[in-house]
Order: sequence, then structure tokens, then C-alpha cells
Amino acid sequence: MIARLLLVVALGAVTSSTRADEAATRAIEVAEGALVFDAPADWESVTPANRIIEHEIAVPAPSGSDAGPARLTVMAAGGSVDANLARWVGQFQGTEGGADRQSAKVEKQQSGGMEITLIDVAGTYLESLRGPFGPKTPRPDYRLVGAIVETKGEGNYFFKLIGPAATVEPAVERFQAMVPTLRKSGE
Repeated sequence: MIARLLLVVALGAVTSSTRADEAATRAIEVAEGALVFDAPADWESVTPANRIIEHEIAVPAPSGSDAGPARLTVMAAGGSVDANLARWVGQFQGTEGGADRQSAKVEKQQSGGMEITLIDVAGTYLESLRGPFGPKTPRPDYRLVGAIVETKGEGNYFFKLIGPAATVEPAVERFQAMVPTLRKSGE
């Protein structure tokens, strides 16, 4: 009985510690310091894959999973919100060109006076390391959760979380909590 009680107490301590780690955040600046957002502290910043990306984060696979990490990129970009959503959907097999928007879930919300458009799409991702015209590598069972934040004065900011669905799924709630924290520095 005592051993069982100690096990329950120990498991409770591990669960509390894990929840505290997941709740911890760190501020990340973008837009040359004009904007800041709060990212989960346990998501590791890495060197961006290219110069267009302002900040890149590796999102680890859940413990015990053989899925690889997911990639979160943050950057400013032009073009209309709808055109960019169609482009993201078009990066999945069977949706090339963004023709099949039914496969994506799109939702709008407001935060801090900014319009946020969220998208969620899954399937076989056509990864292209050299842009839209380079060769594509099919990545089955991938998921993209993205957000376009229409800021005041700094343009549109794109948050794009992409990776194995088994890695993205447990990160969605934290991603959705992170995006609305985008704000002017000093606020």
C-alpha cells in the first residue's frame, strides 16, 4: 500500500513538472525587434533554413514516438491571405494549386486588434527545399497548422507548423495559444 502511494505521489510530481515545463514560455522578437511573441520554452530555436524565414523552431516529437520533429517558421510575407492559404493547401498531394479547399479547416479570430486566420490541413505534403519550382518529395501523414496575423504597421506575419501528424497533433493547442501573443514590443 505504501509503495503504491509513493508511486502515485511520484507520478503526480512528474505530471506537475511536465505541465509546468509546457506552460513556460520565452519571448522571441521578429520584425527587427518591432514585434514579439511568446513561444513554448521547450521548443528549440534553430538556424532558419533560408534568409526569408525570420525565426525557426524545432518542435520535438512526443516522447516514445518514432515520428520526427516538426518545423515552425515565422516570417513576414506579402500577398493576400486567401492566396497564401491556397498556396499552403496546394503543397499537399491532391490539392495542388489550392483547388480543394474542403480538405482544409480555416478559422478567423481577433486578438489585440489584429485579424488572425488559422488553417489546418493534413495528408501527403509535397516538400520542396528549393521553392515551388524545385523537385518535390512526398511526405505522407504530414500536417500543417498555420496562422496569418494581419498586424498593424508590420504587414502580415506567417506562423507555419509543419511535420509528421503524430508530432503536430500534440503541439496544436500550444501553437494556437502562442499565435495570439504576437504584439508590439513593449506592450
